[in-house]
Amino acid sequence: MLIFSWLNLALRGLMELGIVVALAYWGYHSGKNATQSTLLSIGAPLLIFGFWSLFDFRKVVATPEPYRLVQELILSGLAATAWYSAGQRTLGVTLGLISIVHHALVYVLGERLLK
Repeated sequence: MLIFSWLNLALRGLMELGIVVALAYWGYHSGKNATQSTLLSIGAPLLIFGFWSLFDFRKVVATPEPYRLVQELILSGLAATAWYSAGQRTLGVTLGLISIVHHALVYVLGERLLK
């Protein structure tokens, strides 16, 4: 089981890196000029990760785990869509699959997103 825990940790890191790069790539290619491209490539990841860290579901609801799961799936889905809409369809599908496998492994291994 230890190897699967390490694998899941690697998938988590890869997923988070993929989210940041996807949003930055989308932002860069969505801008109409260099200034817009730069601002969007920096602002999009900051906005999404700001949203991710904004909510502490442990303080709001009695069972926060499902809410965190939905939030993470939405954010990784948005990033996969960003890859896809920026013309990187394979990377979008790959990020989506990495997210699904990671989140499934979390629960198969008896772990939690919120500790």
